[in-house]
Amino acid sequence: MDNTSKVISALLVGAVAGALTGLLLAPESGDKTRRKLNKSAKDMLDDLEDALEDSAERIKNLADSAVEEIEKYSKKA
Repeated sequence: MDNTSKVISALLVGAVAGALTGLLLAPESGDKTRRKLNKSAKDMLDDLEDALEDSAERIKNLADSAVEEIEKYSKKA
């Protein structure tokens, strides 16, 4: 498992644990609880999107570097 997968997994586990803890320890009306859950879900989705964008950028940079290396070595051959 690479670092990105570990970060995403940790993020998801932490978000779920936080949401569950909040539900269990802070009894509120159903409406307030639903609003909090919606906000938590949106925050988690935003964090996941950011992590995916970062991963995509890293992959693009690696691919660009690989292409440059291949071009460099093909010119030598």
